[in-house]
Amino acid sequence: MIARTIHWTVPHYYIWGLPFFLFYSTRSAQFFHEKPNQTLLRACLCFLLSPLRRAISKFIESYLVWKLPLKKYGLKPDHPFEEDYASCQMAIMPKNFFSEADKGRITFKRPNKWWFCEGGVEFDDGNRLEADVVIFATGYDGKKKLKSIMPELFRSLMDFPFGIMPLYRATIHPLIPNMAFLGYVESVSSLHSADLQSKWLSHLLDEKFKLPDVESMLEQTAKEIEVMKRTTQFYKRHCISVFSINHDDELCRDMGWNPLRKKNCLAEAFSPYTSQDYEKEE
Repeated sequence: MIARTIHWTVPHYYIWGLPFFLFYSTRSAQFFHEKPNQTLLRACLCFLLSPLRRAISKFIESYLVWKLPLKKYGLKPDHPFEEDYASCQMAIMPKNFFSEADKGRITFKRPNKWWFCEGGVEFDDGNRLEADVVIFATGYDGKKKLKSIMPELFRSLMDFPFGIMPLYRATIHPLIPNMAFLGYVESVSSLHSADLQSKWLSHLLDEKFKLPDVESMLEQTAKEIEVMKRTTQFYKRHCISVFSINHDDELCRDMGWNPLRKKNCLAEAFSPYTSQDYEKEE
C-alpha cells in the first residue's frame, strides 16, 4: 500500500469507552466550533474554548495511537484529528487490517514519487515492488464529473468565485439557474444531510419559500467556506461536519419547521441528530 497523505482512522465509534458522537455530533459538542453567521459573543466564546477543542482532539488521538499500531507502520498523521473530521476524511478501519499487516500480507510505503517499471513499481529510493495488479484508490473527483455534463456556459462558474463550488444551503449554485446539487457537500453523515436537503428542495419547488437574491446567497456560501478554511487545511473537500447541526437548523427555518427536534433540553444538548429527527414536519 502506497500512502501519500496520511489521515486518521478509527477502529470503531468508541473512544476510551465513550461514544464518539459525544465529541462532535451533538449541539453541546458543536458549540466549541466556529459556525457561519455566529454572533460576536459566540465568536468570543468559541475562541476562549479553543483549548478545550484542541484537548478533545488530543484525547481522541491518544486513544487511536494506543489502540492502533500507527507509529509502528509510519501511519500516524502529523495534523490534528479534528482537521480530518472537519474535512470528512475520518474513516473506519477494516476489522482485520492491521492483523493482516502483522502477518506481512499488507506492507506500506510512503514515497514522494513512484512510477511503473518492468514487472511492477519502482520508488524514488531505488527499491522495486513486483506487482501483477495496481489499484489506484485515489478518490472520486465529483466536480470534474459534473463539469463534463454541464453546458459550456456554466463550466467556468462551477467553482467561481471561491475556488470551491459555492452551494447555498449545500444545494443551489447562485449563478447556475434551474439546477440543484444533492449530496455534493459532505458531512459526517452524508446520507442524512442529503435526505434533509431533498426535503428542503421539495419545499422550494412547491414555492413554500423563496430564495434570497444572488448576492446574499454568495455571501452566505463565502462565510461557510471561510469557516472551513480556518478549521482544516483540507477545506477544498467542502465538508460541513463541524457545523452540520447549524446547517440543518437553517434548512428547517427555511421550511418553517422548528429546528429544535428533541423532546427535552437534555436530549437537545447531548443526543446526536439523525434522519429520524426530521421525519415529521413541526
